[in-house]
Amino acid sequence: MKAPILKTHKIGVLRDPLLHDHKFAIPKLQRNFVWDAGRAAKLLDSIYYQMPIGSLFLWEMDHKSANLIQQSTGVLPPFNPKNKTILFVIDGQQRLSVIYQAFKAERRENDAGREIDFGRICFVVKPDAETGDTRRIVHRKPVHKEYVPLSHILDPNWKRKMPSQAQWFLKLAEDCRNRFLNYPIPVVTVDSATIDEIAEVFMRLNSQGMKITSADRAVALMGRIDVRVMAEQIRHEIREMDFQLKTIDPILMGFGLVTEPPGPEGDPPKLEAMARRWSERIESSEAGRKDFTNQWSRYKKAFFSAFNYLQNRFPVYDESYLPSLNMLATLSVFFFYHPGMPNARQAAEIRKWFWATGLAKRYSGAGYHRHLASDATLFEAIASGKRKFFKLDELLDPVVDIQAEEYQAGSARTRTFFCLLAHLKPRFLDNGEPVFQEGKAIGYPDQKQRHHIFPRAQLAAHLPARVYNSLCNICFLVARDHAPIGMRVPRNYLTDYFGGGRAQFKRVMNSHLIPVGEDSGVWEVGVVKGFKKFRQQRLKLICAEFERVAGMKLFRRD
Repeated sequence: MKAPILKTHKIGVLRDPLLHDHKFAIPKLQRNFVWDAGRAAKLLDSIYYQMPIGSLFLWEMDHKSANLIQQSTGVLPPFNPKNKTILFVIDGQQRLSVIYQAFKAERRENDAGREIDFGRICFVVKPDAETGDTRRIVHRKPVHKEYVPLSHILDPNWKRKMPSQAQWFLKLAEDCRNRFLNYPIPVVTVDSATIDEIAEVFMRLNSQGMKITSADRAVALMGRIDVRVMAEQIRHEIREMDFQLKTIDPILMGFGLVTEPPGPEGDPPKLEAMARRWSERIESSEAGRKDFTNQWSRYKKAFFSAFNYLQNRFPVYDESYLPSLNMLATLSVFFFYHPGMPNARQAAEIRKWFWATGLAKRYSGAGYHRHLASDATLFEAIASGKRKFFKLDELLDPVVDIQAEEYQAGSARTRTFFCLLAHLKPRFLDNGEPVFQEGKAIGYPDQKQRHHIFPRAQLAAHLPARVYNSLCNICFLVARDHAPIGMRVPRNYLTDYFGGGRAQFKRVMNSHLIPVGEDSGVWEVGVVKGFKKFRQQRLKLICAEFERVAGMKLFRRD
């Protein structure tokens, strides 16, 4: 690779190749646009205040490399094939995308599926002196003569778009405009480099900035085949089913598990190593490319089978109920070698694996890679009919692992707990009807639907938050049930639901794993004494139910 050339270009100079000529292209090895509105506004605010924002790194190539262009860029415009050369953006895609949208002011989705209205990027003309506000760039709704869209200020006919023609107003707008158009950006350009050299540059640059995942590295190394788009197609179809798969990492991890042998110490195959081997095979022969296509097609079906099985059998209604995204990767191994539904014996092992893996947090922390590899080996074996069995390395401690876990943690264990509650088909308190209708779930955005059985307001003066926020004190309760409860203690509000009869009341309480026998802590007069008694009783119910649905022993009994 030749030495790179460094030049400095003002944004005003970059405007034409960016807006009109469409000379820039995003290579397949690049990730999607991931920034949110706040980060975009912060970048533009840095430009306004003439702060450094970093350089652009471009790879200049001719049309022979057009097959490396990522076709769906989302935020930047597509490359215009009439250009004689291609300027691949190797580093700086996020920044260049925001600068482009500062002019265009379009509505675009980021990689997380969140829409960003770039038309709401505004210049604060009249800051509030009382609050210490300053002139700056923010993301908010435009307000006449106070918050002016930046795109209007940068427009060629900007004066006509100004809400005021007063000289002081135009002077402020012109100053903002000049700061942007005259802002210098260092641009590093390299040519005559190979895709392998550029992939190495991409990984080195990104390892110092935004987090680069193993999937990003794998995609970079497989630049000759559009594996990112292939994985994104799977991800898009999953997201169409209201499951926000946040990354393509588990998709590529699963593919590595079914096509590559485990490491010498039982570790799963490294995605980079997998990518290098496939890249060499694809480049060396047409047979290698055909083999990759066939394997990917078979794997894609397996991944969707794993997804559907998790949704329908446990139930993983959305991503907030799945203990780990990598569970999609390992379960795909089973369906890769066994395309049909599992028989009773196979289903029993999958059931053990799901509940134990979530509760024990087997796919997080030290050693999780080996669990991935060992589970993939297990699933391959049971898929082929071998009598292999899932085993949990170490039993859990009920107090340490369940009682001490807080419901807001968002951990694998917390997600597994809410999956258990959903599995029990919780019912409305007032009429005993199921809470979940037609697969509609309560997800993590609906935090208000996760209710303290003993109210926080009653316990906060006596116990620390980690105690009353324990999983043992949480159940599903939708707004219509929660409103009449308020800060009342269980012995007061539960009696409101006796009207449906003893059988219905007991059925509803069982669906929430709430002990309501005569000796239950919910009936105690003293709130702290009642809570501590209730916590012990519910802990036993939770542990017993986990072992029942898993079909195996999960907890120690000291």
